[in-house]
Amino acid sequence: MEGCQHPEHLHPIVALETLRIVVSYGYLSSLIFSLSVLKRPTSLALKMKLGVALLLFSGLALSLAASRSKRAAYELPDGAELIVGAVRTTFVCNNDGYYADMDNNCQIFHVCQTVTHANGESEVMQWSFFCGNQTVFNQFSFTCSSPEDAIPCGSSGDFFYLNANIGAGPNVPFHNEQDVARAAAITPGRAAQPVYVPPAGGARPPFRG
Repeated sequence: MEGCQHPEHLHPIVALETLRIVVSYGYLSSLIFSLSVLKRPTSLALKMKLGVALLLFSGLALSLAASRSKRAAYELPDGAELIVGAVRTTFVCNNDGYYADMDNNCQIFHVCQTVTHANGESEVMQWSFFCGNQTVFNQFSFTCSSPEDAIPCGSSGDFFYLNANIGAGPNVPFHNEQDVARAAAITPGRAAQPVYVPPAGGARPPFRG
């Protein structure tokens, strides 16, 4: 059927998520059934078998949940190597934000986010993505762009600091004039274009698209 995928063609993440849902549903059903049986006047042997089966099923459900929580770093869609080439798994998240992967020519980028678990422990989670064919992650704009419209990949680290502007408040612009001038000076498609600098005490002219 059009729009559907055969299970063997499912992406591993989708397949794992589907299996997790099936196992979770099956675990809940088994738990309800087992509890109802255990309340009946059933033989000790049957109760022991049900207990062992429920224990094994619980272990499978927990292992799937654990694998799901640790799946994100460098887990890219099938065929990513055809676009990116041999993937180097060297980037590790240290701070929250969006980061170009310079060891992979900025064709891969990472989203890093600190999460606090129920037990109070914090962990920096990492999700990896790759840009479309013939594009790279532009650390200045946080978008996938053509190389001509992006800062050079090797300069991405010089703009990591922009992540601190995310959620900094309505009075903190994502880019200031110095940021724009620095990026324009090294962006191949922008270097020859003049950078608008507003007059002292003046405001930008209204945008007319």
